[in-house]
Amino acid sequence: MRRPLSRLCWFVAGALVVLAILELGLSLLPVSTGMRRSDDSARWPLQNTPPHSPYSYSITWAMLNAHRGVTNNYGQVAPFDYRKEGNPIIVVGDSFVESLMNDYSDTLQAQLGRMTGRTESVYGLGVSGMSASDYVALSRQARDEFKPSAAIYVVTDGDLSESLQRVQGTYFLVPRGGELVLEYLPARGHGDGLGSRLRQYVADLSMHRYLQVNLQFSLGKVLDGFKGTAGMPAPSGAPAIALAEQRAVADWFLSELPQTLGLPSRCVALLVDTDRYAIYRSELASPRKDSPAAREYLIRRARELGFGVSDLESVFRSRFTRDHVRFDHFPIDRHWNRAGHAVGAQEAYRLLFRGPAADRPACLTAGQGMPLGQDAAPATIKSSRGSP
Repeated sequence: MRRPLSRLCWFVAGALVVLAILELGLSLLPVSTGMRRSDDSARWPLQNTPPHSPYSYSITWAMLNAHRGVTNNYGQVAPFDYRKEGNPIIVVGDSFVESLMNDYSDTLQAQLGRMTGRTESVYGLGVSGMSASDYVALSRQARDEFKPSAAIYVVTDGDLSESLQRVQGTYFLVPRGGELVLEYLPARGHGDGLGSRLRQYVADLSMHRYLQVNLQFSLGKVLDGFKGTAGMPAPSGAPAIALAEQRAVADWFLSELPQTLGLPSRCVALLVDTDRYAIYRSELASPRKDSPAAREYLIRRARELGFGVSDLESVFRSRFTRDHVRFDHFPIDRHWNRAGHAVGAQEAYRLLFRGPAADRPACLTAGQGMPLGQDAAPATIKSSRGSP
């Protein structure tokens, strides 16, 4: 009896040593940590993480496109602190604006800051997973905190339909009395119990993050494999949202923005993204979360209401046809790269500073708090090598 028990103890000890070595090795590598959310739900999403929180980013098992950084005083990704009542231009969006997969200097907000000559007067407010409903809540917080002079919204696929999905830790819309009402479901707190602390400890392990984030490993996938469902299409996490409902979200979003921001619609620019992989090759197109008809409706109604709008489908397509440049981290990541952010910055500059038409004055001009610098002219986009 003692011999088997002794062998078991030696096996467990050996396994622990191997795991400790693996953990130490991975801790020295750029395993993707993501962003640890702030516990103050009343301040989220403006205060995204605790102030000055370190993060690291990489993708795939090989930890490609590695980036490290530290958030600022508002838990946002920027190398400078944001000032209360600083009258900035704010750039609002999800992970495209958060942009952990790029150097800050390559982001829309940084490039627009250089164009205006005021590098610390363009505030990026991006949080992964947000949707149009979250953008409105964030806009209200930004109005009270910063008193922005203009606002830019990067609208991506899913922003309309996901606004109607009740997800813990987000703002969402609920139909009530023929109207859409904004509600918030707080995130589950970390808690002070032993179980909560243990879960947090495991979540902080580099090995755990590598398995879950870089390898996209989950226990559910393993169980599906044993059940023989690994090769079957994954069931949708939420019911399909009807076109009429998506249009209702678009109407709500556009009606809320000016009054929430305290700005006229001409000082609000919408940059509506598209499936860039489908531009490179039609067979690379992916299923859409938002209906194309809802996307077109949002663009048309926003223009009718006086917002600055850029349909990036035509912009990206013409640039790709002319220069064969890719606007994302193809083929491993659909998020914008430096060239994609440059297009966004140029379009935002055109809409806010120059106006899309002669009868619609630009929101901001030289001498109105955002003087143009010597490098104000939009930068040209250099072609990437080759094409997909």
